[in-house]
Amino acid sequence: MTGDKLVYAGTVEALFLRALENRLTPACRQRLADAGLDLEQKLSPTYTLEQWKQFLRIAADHVYAGMPAEAAYYSLGERFIDGYFSTLFGRALLGMARLMGPRRTLTQARLCFRTSANCSEVRIVERGATEVEVWLTDIGADLPTFVAGVLARTAELSGGQRVVALPEGFDGQSATYHVRWAEQTDTAVDAALVPPPSVGRQGSESQPPA
Repeated sequence: MTGDKLVYAGTVEALFLRALENRLTPACRQRLADAGLDLEQKLSPTYTLEQWKQFLRIAADHVYAGMPAEAAYYSLGERFIDGYFSTLFGRALLGMARLMGPRRTLTQARLCFRTSANCSEVRIVERGATEVEVWLTDIGADLPTFVAGVLARTAELSGGQRVVALPEGFDGQSATYHVRWAEQTDTAVDAALVPPPSVGRQGSESQPPA
């Protein structure tokens, strides 16, 4: 992959304007502005990958202060998906995901990664009815648990239960994820159980597996 590694505005919007908006303190907003993300102004069409990584560092430090870095990044990944599915486009995708279920949703996740940034290629292999393997050439974060949170929350919102997303082989850029889940006994998903992204869920969030 050649050229600048870029993250698109929709990605930034999902996490910082939707999922975390009510949890960003003035000090956090100032640090983000100093790093190139002024949330009082219209978003830029793109941000560099290094800017995005810095935005994640700042959010982890402020929103999840005192939490181990791996767990903070996992929670940021979960919140990103909440914000992503709260957009007009995301709501349509969420409806489809609930119909398709976790396996079909995750095997098509490469499309979502492509619309989030231009810096990663994705390969997805089905390992069974309730397990997939996901490999990314660039995870777009300092720690692999960010994408683990993204994948786990996606599986949960599409109907998976007791979801586990395990990263392995992280070399500072690429990583492989093993995602597995249990099927719901009742295929109906109660939308009321999915909290809005603006509501803090820190106390009830799933944590990255040890």
